[in-house]
Amino acid sequence: MTRVRYRQRFLKGLFISLRILVSYKLAGLAGLVLSREDRAARLSRLHRKNAVLIREKALEMKGVMIKVGQFLSSRKDFLPNEYIEELSELQDQVPPHDYEEIRQRIIDDLGSSPEEIFAEFDREPIAAASLGQVHRAVLPDGRTAAVKVQYPGIEHVIETDIRMFEVLIALLHGRMGWIDLKVVHEEFSKSVRAELDYMLEGRNAERFRQNFSSDQRVVIPRVYWKYSGGKVLTLEFVTGIKISECAIIKASGLDCRELVNLLVETYAKMIFIHGFFHCDPHPGNIFVAEGPTVVFVDFGMVQAIPETTKRSLRRYAHAVVENDAAAIVEALGKMKFLIEGADYTAIEEVTQDLIDKYRYSTPEELKALTVDDIADEIESIRGVINNFQVPNYFILLLRTVGMLNGMTYRLSPEVNILDISKPYIKAFFRGTGEEGMDQAIETVKKKMLELFDLPSQAHSFLKKANRGDLSVRLGKADMVGLSNRISSLSDVMLLVILTVNASSAALFFAFLGNQTSSVVAAGSAVFLSLLSVFRLLKK
Repeated sequence: MTRVRYRQRFLKGLFISLRILVSYKLAGLAGLVLSREDRAARLSRLHRKNAVLIREKALEMKGVMIKVGQFLSSRKDFLPNEYIEELSELQDQVPPHDYEEIRQRIIDDLGSSPEEIFAEFDREPIAAASLGQVHRAVLPDGRTAAVKVQYPGIEHVIETDIRMFEVLIALLHGRMGWIDLKVVHEEFSKSVRAELDYMLEGRNAERFRQNFSSDQRVVIPRVYWKYSGGKVLTLEFVTGIKISECAIIKASGLDCRELVNLLVETYAKMIFIHGFFHCDPHPGNIFVAEGPTVVFVDFGMVQAIPETTKRSLRRYAHAVVENDAAAIVEALGKMKFLIEGADYTAIEEVTQDLIDKYRYSTPEELKALTVDDIADEIESIRGVINNFQVPNYFILLLRTVGMLNGMTYRLSPEVNILDISKPYIKAFFRGTGEEGMDQAIETVKKKMLELFDLPSQAHSFLKKANRGDLSVRLGKADMVGLSNRISSLSDVMLLVILTVNASSAALFFAFLGNQTSSVVAAGSAVFLSLLSVFRLLKK
């Protein structure tokens, strides 16, 4: 593809995007003079027209355009049906590349022709995607393999498309609410470029295979490294039913509800247990087989969750439970949800105000909030809202969960993926044993400091009361909360006093030489101290 053709591709993609945006703007203006029924009918026709345009141009142009269309086709949970119906065809109708060019790609990457390398090599591909196509082959030892070959010149196509979307985002002013489209573009660009490295994809496959080595319900094909390179990846040949073919799945006797549970559990393990997840769960990448089992066949788009991010997420959850505004804001900063130079003091003040306002609210009170109440809260945080952003890794996580939700909705609409994920989410926030212990120690330390600070706070309280400077504002919810806290604190103080007395008794009996009584008293002290710690953690 010459430089002129790349420039034409760039302008063509930009024109298509702007054409769709303008069509909806004009439809919005025209809708002002139409009835509700006419407006709905007109919008449906426009959805269909634009969806057909995207599908046809994606098939014509390939590259990132197909990836965008595949992503949109999986979002049945929020996209109009017209888009889902038209763009779903992108999972099956990507036109294959000319075989001679594919053959030359194998020669360039592996040093020999497919006829020399493999015992058999099918000229017709069994699948074609946005960046490459897959051919069935037989290895010299008789094993069947799937050979994934990258399209010649796709690197230049990808860079052209990335540049085109960059310009489009600049025309949209770069932001969409809290989502910085520039950040989305950077992350998507990085992911697509990483997909061009088939050696990296092979290592990703091996990591997934290792992570699920003890779960026979999840099938990850092995990599045949001897027949792989940077642009050619040879994997174990696996089969199954495409996960989007609901009718075939049901006809085969598989339980769709059980299948959805398995799929969601698999992703919950990836995200919350392994910290390494598959970011491209469109129907062309996931198959199902008897069992049921889920079969993954593409490992180009993945995301790791670093240990530092995991710790910050746990600290954030812990801070929310503890109503600790400073810790909440600190954790958000470490997770990159706050822009560089954000006003931490202002954010902490707003956070504390929200905590103070809603910490003792009952579910009924929260349910009773009106639109005006929510609007008032949004207005109150308007001053700090520009300090927030959605970080890169979280964008990919949201994209993955969104695609997964759309996919599971097709199979079993009544299943709630959050309910299935709850045990893994709870395990994640409990953390590892060592990390959980550290967090418990920090909690105890904080609670004990609060306890030791109680006399000085009481002294200050009495001084103010004595001077007549004390003013108290308590609502019903506040009174309930205060009463509970005083009761809990009284219990803890009693346990602490008993622990100190038991410890003193143990030392006294030891001094007298009464070993039996000393051991009993010491054991009582240990038991009482553990009980006091337990009560502190339950506060």
